[in-house]
Amino acid sequence: MNEALDLIEYEGMPVVQALAKALAPRDDRPAAHHGLAAWTAAAIERYQQAGTEGLTPVAYKWVRVTPLSAPDQRGAARYEECVWGRPYASPDGSVRELWIPVAGPLSAEDRSEAEMAAAAMAVAFGQPHQLPDRFRWKKDATQVETGYPADTREPAAVRIREVSCLTGERRIVSEGNPAQIKQEYERTGKGRLADVVTSGGFAPGFDCEDCKLVPVCPALRRGPGLLGIEDRTQPRRVWSVTNGRSYVGRPGRSEECPAREHLRRLRLPDRVGRSLSPAVVRGHAVHTWIQDQHERTPGVACRPEDAPDGSAPWSAGKWLVPEQEASMGARMVAAHTRHCPYRLATVTGLVHERSIVRHDAAADIIVIAKADMVYRDGASWVYRELKTDARSNAPAETDLLRSRPQLALAVRLLQSSGIDPALTRVELEVLGPDGARLTIVDPADPDTQARARAVVHELAADWHGDTTAVARPGRHCQYCEMTEWCRPDLPSAPEKPEGRS
Repeated sequence: MNEALDLIEYEGMPVVQALAKALAPRDDRPAAHHGLAAWTAAAIERYQQAGTEGLTPVAYKWVRVTPLSAPDQRGAARYEECVWGRPYASPDGSVRELWIPVAGPLSAEDRSEAEMAAAAMAVAFGQPHQLPDRFRWKKDATQVETGYPADTREPAAVRIREVSCLTGERRIVSEGNPAQIKQEYERTGKGRLADVVTSGGFAPGFDCEDCKLVPVCPALRRGPGLLGIEDRTQPRRVWSVTNGRSYVGRPGRSEECPAREHLRRLRLPDRVGRSLSPAVVRGHAVHTWIQDQHERTPGVACRPEDAPDGSAPWSAGKWLVPEQEASMGARMVAAHTRHCPYRLATVTGLVHERSIVRHDAAADIIVIAKADMVYRDGASWVYRELKTDARSNAPAETDLLRSRPQLALAVRLLQSSGIDPALTRVELEVLGPDGARLTIVDPADPDTQARARAVVHELAADWHGDTTAVARPGRHCQYCEMTEWCRPDLPSAPEKPEGRS
């Protein structure tokens, strides 16, 4: 989107022509997916719908440069501060604004004060610079001589605003004059920025996809052969069970759709909230309530009376359970008490939502799993998945690792962890309206290991080799949140998804 807007705002190119050029194939990338192209066209229309309010697009970045007389303890002799977004200014330079495009609706949550203070400092006191391209970040930003004094004058007013590319809504998130901005920066931004610059820490995660340090990163653990794929010809990407299931659909159903997974991975917005049905919200809330309870009283087993009152809507974290799901969700929370890990006196170190990241160098893929719970039971490490199932007396799965592939990946991750398999176990806790059941999977069992290897490979192999992400329409389109952008020919008979998480 930004590339098309650059052509429109800086070169005066018509929108249709700019879109065609920005989305066309180049030497370093293929043509944009049709779903991304549809979103980009809609996003530009929404972004532009209220105009620039008398401001002029600025064809450079404001960069605040701090040269040092001698290299500091990090060996740096120069610091450059800039901020991502689209810059605009009044013709006389008295007003500077930074617009931050947001793919979906604007969030109700406020941005970090420290983040906004540091961003406003760069906008207010930065000078026109051209940044190096993304392949040459070690080079300095180059100061631009525009020939217009207004471009370098200190502004009287600075604003940062978010712009929704889905609705066109705009919201000012930071506003002030240079004196106010400097004061706020000294109060909140400066210390936080110093922490970021000097931390030197590594945090493996989704950003590993484009990071050049992946082969040597000391914090990124290796998992060669994790996916069972020997092929490094594809671009490095991030893979999780969510990606795999999004690509192939649910077991035993004809709902494979590469386009769905691709567009979800691009994080295109879900305008009507199809991905957040009341049952899905209820599942998230159940997880959050149990997590909050464990963290409020660590080491204390959950009790039925700790569950929410299901006679009315209730909330956990950001999730509000609607009235029609309130009783069901409350019963699920209460059901957890039967298998709460803290019922065992030997359980310690329980952590929720633990991200486990591995680099499968054989496929050059970053594998990410988010364990619902990880804890120690005496000398053993336990990886637990917590699921909800609204069906009464739901039968146990006959092919557990295939129907719950998170368990298969958990087995593979524990195999690659270096821990003695005899000191590990994988658990599945399923909460339903009639109670809970706990199933234990043994990662040391050879048959389980072989089955887990096959399940993970089956989920990842076709996805890894796919370079086109072609849409495959079917009844599943009726509840796919990417349909608005994909726009395939939809069948008439919907298939209702089951109320499980």
